This record gives sequence, structure tokens and C-alpha cells, in this order.
Amino acid sequence: MNKGKNWLIYTLGFLGLIPFLASSLAALMHTGTWWGISPLEFLITYGAVILSFLGGTLWGRALHRAESEKTTGLLLLSNVFALAAWFTILINAPAWSLGMQMVGFALVLYFEQKLARSSAMTAYMGYYRIRVLLTTIVIVCQLLVFGNHIL
Repeated sequence: MNKGKNWLIYTLGFLGLIPFLASSLAALMHTGTWWGISPLEFLITYGAVILSFLGGTLWGRALHRAESEKTTGLLLLSNVFALAAWFTILINAPAWSLGMQMVGFALVLYFEQKLARSSAMTAYMGYYRIRVLLTTIVIVCQLLVFGNHIL
């Protein structure tokens, strides 16, 4: 992968953390609403969007490899993540929403790394190192809010 593409991947990945960090910090500080949305709602809805996006990346990888590998399971799995993300918004239960999202983020990372080892995805491991870091930060943000507001 070329350096320009690496830079873009890293930049977009870290910029994607800003809403997680900002909404988590605001929720921990018990600030007011943003445009009528509480920081907790912001964290949950943004988490759902990103979890759905990551599920969609599995769909794209399955389509890319459909000619050379069995990808039915991966296609189904990508839909499970998208539907689970949507469900975390619908249930209106912040503890369950955050819990499901944390598990979802960890599982997407697990399946990405498992697929990378089996060559169903690109073997470019620099991407997976950054994914581990990004996923860890997201889960820590959600876990802090979960512990502070829910427990």
C-alpha cells in the first residue's frame, strides 16, 4: 500500500475517533445537550453508524473475494453487524446499547484479523495494527461512559 493511501487511512481513522472522544468526555462531565441531543445519545448513535460501516466493509471484502473463496458466511455476518448496530439505537436502553456495541466492535476486529490470517482479506497488517488501536480507544470510551452513567 502506498504512503499516500496509508496517510489517508490513518488520518480518517483517527479523525473518526473525535466524536467518540468528544461525546464520551461530555457524557463524563455531565454537560448539556448538543443540538438537543445528549452526549450519551450522540455516543450511541455514532457508535451504531461506525459499527454498521465496519460491517459494510466486511460485505465489500466478501464481494471482492467472491470469485475465489466461499464468502456466504461473511456476507451474512456483515448484515448481522449492521442490524445489531441499528438495534442498539432502537432499544432505547443505554446499558444494552453500549454493551452490544462494545461486543460488536471487538467481534468485527476479531473476524477481520481471523480473515486476514486465512487470506480472505488483504494481508496488509499495518491496517490491522491501527484497527486494534482505534477499536481499543472506542471500547475504552464506551466502557468509561457505561461505568460512569449506567452502573
